[in-house]
Amino acid sequence: MLSVMKKQKTLLLSLVFGLVGLQPGLVMASQCVAVTGIASMVGVERAYARQMAIRNGLEIASMQSNLNVSSRQDVENFALKNQASRFTTNSKVERFGIMGEYADEEQNQYEVELNVCLTEDPNACGNIFGTHYQNRIVVAPVIIENSYEARDIANLLPGYQLELQRRLMEAGYRNLETIEYVQAVEPGRMITPNLSPEVLQPIQDQTGGQFLLMSVVRSASAHSENRSIMDGVRRFYDIEVDPNRRYVELDWYLVDLNKQRIVKQKREGFEIKGDARVGRDRPFGTAAFFKTHTGQAFNAILNQQVDNIGQHMRCELLETEVIDVRNGEYVLFLSEESGVQVGDQLAVYQRSGNPVRFQGRNLGVDEQPSGFLKVKRIMPKFAIAELVAQNGVVQVGDVVRSW
Repeated sequence: MLSVMKKQKTLLLSLVFGLVGLQPGLVMASQCVAVTGIASMVGVERAYARQMAIRNGLEIASMQSNLNVSSRQDVENFALKNQASRFTTNSKVERFGIMGEYADEEQNQYEVELNVCLTEDPNACGNIFGTHYQNRIVVAPVIIENSYEARDIANLLPGYQLELQRRLMEAGYRNLETIEYVQAVEPGRMITPNLSPEVLQPIQDQTGGQFLLMSVVRSASAHSENRSIMDGVRRFYDIEVDPNRRYVELDWYLVDLNKQRIVKQKREGFEIKGDARVGRDRPFGTAAFFKTHTGQAFNAILNQQVDNIGQHMRCELLETEVIDVRNGEYVLFLSEESGVQVGDQLAVYQRSGNPVRFQGRNLGVDEQPSGFLKVKRIMPKFAIAELVAQNGVVQVGDVVRSW
């Protein structure tokens, strides 16, 4: 081990805190450990090795608490032939500080000393980097399976889309965009998200979105139950009978546009007992609509949907791509609503090879870490960054993530 003088340790350079969402009244004790992260400097820039050493240190720290070890042994004729162990941990990094760093020229490696605080809070995010950013969510128009069930509700589909966007913004989510398109509905078939790249890629190219939020009204049926004999008389004379039962059910899907897969889906539903009819004079989203029993059910569904989306999105890592390279600067498809600030560093991953396909399905592209970018300027619809460390060529189409 080199002496303290040869190591030339730096002073405390930075302290990064992760955002951890705690339930009211829930306090989780943190355990802090000191670790040293190491990364090779062979064939890479020193700045790149530094970033990888930080990663290594955080991985080592997470194994210091609540570690589970599973072992497998193969025995033949009472002799051990093979042994394998697997290590997993339930601890998560809550925050960390860089206490010292130096380049070991003799070993040709970069070392970073970290003070890492761990938590076992189940509500904590597994990765603290970029959890304060907001990924762009594209709110799609709502689809209804049986439109005749909601003929008494005016403006249901566009009204729900706008109300959902409004409530997400009120909840603090700003990086939103809505799209308008007509989706053909085939009678008798279950409506499910189309995950084809040919469908999702144009939406991503148009909006720069990372996630597509799709909602499907499965049921809004209203009917009359356990009513008096007078209802039969009214029907005999073709007099309308107001329904006293309604079941509202909605499925929603959060689709990752980068990976063309569903990352979250949930069903919300409520049964209405009482006056179930709305009337075309009380359009969806108005105060008059939400005063009705049906409006109160949709209000509860919207609140649950917004809460569940917020809980999921707070731990999703920011992901975008390099869309242009100009005079040594890199243009990123990032809006100012993402929360990215000047000076923030983002990791770059280079796509290598052709897409992997299996039985006609596109399974994605192999990615390798290739560098780190620092944001220089934030524009309304894009950001400008400069290269601070690289392990290869950073080019248009490369993936950019918060870590």
